[in-house]
Amino acid sequence: DQRPNPGTFEECHRKCKELFPIQMEGVKLTVNKGLSNHFQVNHTVALSTVGDSNYHFGATYVGTKQLSPTEAFPVLVGDMDNSGSLNAQIIHQLTNKVRSKVAFQTQQAKFVNWQVDSEFRGTDFTAAVTLGNPDILVGSGILVAHYLQ
Repeated sequence: DQRPNPGTFEECHRKCKELFPIQMEGVKLTVNKGLSNHFQVNHTVALSTVGDSNYHFGATYVGTKQLSPTEAFPVLVGDMDNSGSLNAQIIHQLTNKVRSKVAFQTQQAKFVNWQVDSEFRGTDFTAAVTLGNPDILVGSGILVAHYLQ
């Protein structure tokens, strides 16, 4: 009798995190618009009574490599706010067992964070490696490995 695959490390605490409410002081309006079967954009305006009010523009592209009715790759997601800060992710299923993700973040014109993840899903385990903020010139970075069974 074989054990099932445990899923990804990100999924371990997702159900618990979904229980906690996201608190916000003010009003938030989000408008989503699908431009095609693979591309959509969104506009978000947040008016706050406590902090700064802001505007975000986001775009999402979902590729044509269909793995299941709910999954297609590659996925490109970007979000930019009114100060010019950018959050972006590229997720791609390289094979039916290997998935990779690249994420980066800027604040105005300054590059502040980036990381590369790669995940291998076996029949009864998931192994993942994450490399965060590698800087070859300074000799710094973070390397994290996960193994779930």
